[in-house]
Amino acid sequence: MSVLRIITEWDPQNLMNHAPDDEYEHEVQLIEQALPGISDVNNLAECIRSVFVSQFDDDFKKSKDECLIIARKILNSDV
Repeated sequence: MSVLRIITEWDPQNLMNHAPDDEYEHEVQLIEQALPGISDVNNLAECIRSVFVSQFDDDFKKSKDECLIIARKILNSDV
C-alpha cells in the first residue's frame, strides 16, 4: 500500500469528503523524502506529526499515538 493511500485513508484533517484524491500529496512527498533517513517507527511517527503540524498548524489535532499507528502501517507496507 502506498504512503499516499495510507495517509488518504487516515484523512487526518477530515478533508476527503470534499477534497480531491491527491489532497495530501504534498505532505506525503515530505514524508517520503524523510523515509530513507528514518530508522524506527517512533522517528517516523514524529516525522508524520511534524509534517502535518507544519502544514496545518493548530488545526492538526491527531495525537502522537495516532501518528504511531500510521507510521507502523507505512513501515509494514511495501512502500
